[in-house]
Amino acid sequence: MSKTYIVFTCSHSDPSVGNERFDWLGKLIRDIKPDVVVDLGDFDDMRSLNSYDTQYPKAISGQSYAKDIEHGQEARDRLWGPIRRLKKKMPYRIGFEGNHENRIKKAIAKDPRIDGKGSNYGISFSHLQTDYWYDEYHEYTNSAPALADYDGITFGHFVSSGARCDALSGKHHGHALVERLSCSVTVGHSHELHYYRKAIARPNPISGLVCGCFKGKEETWAGQSNAEWTNGVAIKRMVEGGDYDLQWVSLKALKKEYAE
Repeated sequence: MSKTYIVFTCSHSDPSVGNERFDWLGKLIRDIKPDVVVDLGDFDDMRSLNSYDTQYPKAISGQSYAKDIEHGQEARDRLWGPIRRLKKKMPYRIGFEGNHENRIKKAIAKDPRIDGKGSNYGISFSHLQTDYWYDEYHEYTNSAPALADYDGITFGHFVSSGARCDALSGKHHGHALVERLSCSVTVGHSHELHYYRKAIARPNPISGLVCGCFKGKEETWAGQSNAEWTNGVAIKRMVEGGDYDLQWVSLKALKKEYAE
C-alpha cells in the first residue's frame, strides 16, 4: 500500500529568529495527515558551538548553549505539541542527525570535561530529547551522516562523495545522487532544491531529491548563496517501491495559508 510522506530539512532553529514557521508546518501536517514525517537533520542550529564564530567576539555576543537547546525544544513543541494535545494520531516520525547537531559531539570530543550526559549541566546530545520527539532517530555512523531506507527510498542528511565523507553536491545534485547510489535518494544539507527522476529505471522509476531548507532567515555569513537556497517542505504522495509523486510547498505558501 502506498504512503504519504512530508519531508523537511535544515530548519536551523536559532534564538535570533522566531519559531512561527513550525506552527505552520504543524498545521500542514494536520491537514495532509501523512503516514510519515521525515526531518533530515540540522533542525537545531547550535550556533553557540560554531567554532568559526570564536574568531569574532562580536558574533558570539549573546550566544548561549542553553538558549539554543531551549529554542529547539520550543520549535519541536510548536510542531508536534498541538497534535499530541488533541490526541490525534501522530504520523511516524523519523529524524536524522545533521552536521549542526553533530557540533555537540565534536565539542565534547574536543573537551570531555564539558560532557553533561545525564545531568542539566555541561552539554550533551541527550538534551535534544530525540527519543521523545521521534519514533526513529539516526545518529552519525563512522563520522558521517547515517543513511536509512524507507519504502524504497534512501534518506540521509547528505550522501558522501568519497572516502573523506565530504558531501556530494554540484550543479546536477539530484542526478548525482541517483548515479552514486543507483536508487531513489532524498537528502538535505545544501539548502538548495534539486530534483531528478530517472523514469526508465527498472522495475520502478528512481528519483534524486535535495530537499531545500526550512530556515527562518538569511545568513550574513552566506553572502550571495542565500539567493540559491529554497525554503519549504516536500510532500511525497503515492510512495511505493522508491517511486512517488512530488509536491513542493514553499515557506511563503505555508505562511500565506496558515499564519494568523
